[in-house]
Amino acid sequence: MVDQPVNRLAGSNLSNSASDVDRVAKSRPDYEPITIMLARITASTVLDAGSARFTYSWEAAILTGAGATAKSPGMTGTAISISELSNSSVGRYSYGVNPANLPAGFAPVAIPNGTLVIIAPMRQTNGTLRWIIINTQAIDGTCP
Repeated sequence: MVDQPVNRLAGSNLSNSASDVDRVAKSRPDYEPITIMLARITASTVLDAGSARFTYSWEAAILTGAGATAKSPGMTGTAISISELSNSSVGRYSYGVNPANLPAGFAPVAIPNGTLVIIAPMRQTNGTLRWIIINTQAIDGTCP
């Protein structure tokens, strides 16, 4: 007798295989998805100067006994600040500061390099991943 290869699909119900694929595709992964993360700001660039909005570079951070340090190996990326998102649309800065009420010499500023922040991943309407910094924008300056 000659050995024949076994065709596992022969005589099987393909709809059962399709439901197995669907079940696996919908199953929960063995790891928790990232919902928020501690990060440290490493740089910023102006996104919209008139609206005091910035794009921030960040690196993942981890808590230590004395504070926090860069996570190694760790993720890096760019993000925008949630408190800066409405700067242009509502005529206010940092969740409600009227620019007309700022003393001379004061203005909204970028999050300083080295600042620890909480970030969260979000999807844009086109599906692109965008990181959002959860914070309140700072206002700084000097009196004349």
